[in-house]
Parts: sequence; C-alpha cells; structure tokens
Amino acid sequence: EDGTVFASGGAARNQIFRFDLEGGAASTPWVTLDHPIFAMALDGSGVLWATTGGGPLLKLDATTGEILEQFGDSITQAIAIHPEDGTIYVSSSAGIEIFDPVSETFEHFSDLRVGSLAFDNSGVLWAASWPDRGDIVRFNEQGEPELMLQFDTPADSIAFGKAGTLLE
Repeated sequence: EDGTVFASGGAARNQIFRFDLEGGAASTPWVTLDHPIFAMALDGSGVLWATTGGGPLLKLDATTGEILEQFGDSITQAIAIHPEDGTIYVSSSAGIEIFDPVSETFEHFSDLRVGSLAFDNSGVLWAASWPDRGDIVRFNEQGEPELMLQFDTPADSIAFGKAGTLLE
C-alpha cells in the first residue's frame, strides 16, 4: 500500500530489488538470498512470501528482506494469496498446494502443474498451465480445473486487475 515494488533477478535469480513507484535502475540489490526467487506476494499483514523454483516457501520480512521462516520443499514458481482467508496457494512438483500460515501446514489442492496463479475479483483461483504452456484454467473449490482459454503459443503468466482500478 505504500507503493513499494519488489522484483527478483540477478545472475543466480537470488537477489531482490526494491523500488518505489517511480522505478529506477536495478543496480544494488535490496537483499541477496541463498535461494533463487521465482515469484513473490505480500499478504494482508505485510509479510512477503516467495517461491524458490524447487525449494521451500519463504516467509520474508518486507522491511529488511530477512528470511523469517522456510516451509516445505519442491515449491516451484507460482504463488497467490487468497484475498479473504489469507491462505497461500503455491505450485509444486506435485501440482498446487495450499499453505495455511496460521497452522504452518500444507494441504494438496490439485495435481495440475502450473506456472502462474492468480485470484480473480470473486476469489476464484485461475492458473496458466506448465510445462504445457498454453492453457488458462479456472478451479472449482475441489481443485478441479476447467479449461477457459487455450493458446497456440506459450502463455506463461496470468493476472487480474484489482476492483476499483483502471484494470478492473
């Protein structure tokens, strides 16, 4: 909400850069971690969460970049935080897992492997498939995907404009 933008990069993909809304050059990393960072999301309490391309889910301090805790293994590249209950949906080598940050436990949600996850403004989860990169699916509450779009070329990412913005 303060306009901070986080971006990952660097030769080992393990650096996080921090910008304000004006942007700037990615010259000095805000923090360099021992894990590559594939995707990040802020939860409702301001905690920064990150996926590591096959390692743990990271809980990061959004002020310092310090790793506060690590959870699980085989967490791949996608993350989305449920807008109502704060549960964290992540891609894994087995599909999609739901991480409960209160109980600090994972629950399997779907066997479909995905490269990107996003909630629409109704709280419904969508994804871009991976490694078969061309399908956009929407999930029902049981974790069953429904094909919504199919591209002839790879589709790697999905996002929804927030309600009340120009991209709504």
